[in-house]
Amino acid sequence: MIRYISLNAFIAVWTIIMSTWGIMISMVDKTGRKVHFYCAVPWAKLILRVCGIRVRVSGLGNLDTEVPRIYMTNHQSFFDIFALLACLPVNFKFILKQELMNLPVFGPATRRAGYIGIERDDPRKAVKSMNQAAERIKNGASVLIFPEGTRSPDGRLGQFKKGGFSLAVKSGCDIVPVAISGSYRIAPKGSLRIKKGSFSLSIGKPISLANHTKRKIPQLMDQVKEAMLRQMEKSGSTAGVRANASFKKVGMILFVTSFLLAMPGSSSGYLMPVDQLIDKMRGKFSSFKTLIIDQSIHVLDPQDRETTMVFQEKTWLKSPGYCRSEITGRPENLDMAAAPAPGGPSQREGQVAYEVAELQGNSDTAFRRLLMANSRDTIMTFLAQMGVNLESVGFTRLDGIIAYRVGDKGPESPKLLINKESFLPLLFSYVPLRSSNQDLAIVRFDNYKQVDSGWYPYEIDYSVEKERVERYFVLNISVNPPIAASFFRFKTERTAIPQRSENDQDGQQDERLKEVIRVLKEKYGN
Repeated sequence: MIRYISLNAFIAVWTIIMSTWGIMISMVDKTGRKVHFYCAVPWAKLILRVCGIRVRVSGLGNLDTEVPRIYMTNHQSFFDIFALLACLPVNFKFILKQELMNLPVFGPATRRAGYIGIERDDPRKAVKSMNQAAERIKNGASVLIFPEGTRSPDGRLGQFKKGGFSLAVKSGCDIVPVAISGSYRIAPKGSLRIKKGSFSLSIGKPISLANHTKRKIPQLMDQVKEAMLRQMEKSGSTAGVRANASFKKVGMILFVTSFLLAMPGSSSGYLMPVDQLIDKMRGKFSSFKTLIIDQSIHVLDPQDRETTMVFQEKTWLKSPGYCRSEITGRPENLDMAAAPAPGGPSQREGQVAYEVAELQGNSDTAFRRLLMANSRDTIMTFLAQMGVNLESVGFTRLDGIIAYRVGDKGPESPKLLINKESFLPLLFSYVPLRSSNQDLAIVRFDNYKQVDSGWYPYEIDYSVEKERVERYFVLNISVNPPIAASFFRFKTERTAIPQRSENDQDGQQDERLKEVIRVLKEKYGN
């Protein structure tokens, strides 16, 4: 308690002293450069030293102090401001919330330094503040922005606001992503308690805004967020509070960690929340809006997994869920006796056109929908509809590969596994919509090839409780061809999963067999 009171009292008194000094310097410094380097920087460095906080800095080689740039960083604690001032040897101008600029003594000092206050609740004043920032950049100063707009209470990266990115596009300056990891443990949001310890500050490579327009701001936001997440993960995002532990306690921790690492199906590391995991995965498929896929389908015997039939199929997919498929080749020995006569209302000789929503609740293309360029919220809603528990996130192993697991543990639970290194999906299991017995659909992504600016699986295994096993081999894929929505027959999917009646046990096997026969007939022709 004494340390808590004394440190906050020191920060308050020291801030008043240095703010007064900054106002005095500003009388002979109209640009704010001297106020920044001879007032703000020493103010921050002494606070960090007195509070017993060390900042680990990496990426200083990515800085160019002579070129105006826009620095964007995540925000976890009010100590981020001290760390940025102390560790970035750049004449930058903060964009701060207006409440701080209204404080006595401190507010005038920040204005004299050229920092910019922004009214977050007043769009007109916010635009005015951004115009002021543009003027600072024209005069050769860099600008530092917290794109989240507020502090994170738990260290997770929040949603970005567009204002700073609009400024970047307007100015044409490169964006330098800066990732702060672990400062929320030093001084959590909503608390004035200050703990001894250390945290990390990682400076990324500049992101060029050449040929960027306002239409590309969402992609730019994703690119900057991806860079920050990568830097946070590299730093471990666990810059810790100093532990006053004995040697015995440290040894016990090492023993437990080694034991956990040796356990099958587990791994340690920075565990991202599900929204960040989905963002990382989306980064691999962000270029896909419309796909035309030529593929070979091998129908396997569930017992020995030997190929029994081979089909050629062409599939059109359009985000966020339109689908059409045609069978372009079929086995010669396939029974075609039930095919309709030529000239009839439905031509099945050589092709079958259908919408997958009519077949097992879109189960055949559920995995493709997952990979399409949808928004994060759309993908998460889709996963939830398929039965994946988004609240359960952890590490697991699949064939020796460490993967993030989204969904509950156990083979009977729907889940999504994402490769920890590449952030490509490895497995996606789910309860098919309209399933009468709630069997799991299992999709294995076995191999990938680079397509356009993303990656797409070209070997996929698909099965439902061993009743129907198919293997897909992508022969050719066209990315984003122009296709009108009227080309697809759209039908709203049902999200409810009917429950099986209790007195339906006796006919379960017959019904399942009939369902398999019906699905194969509808998909591959009678």
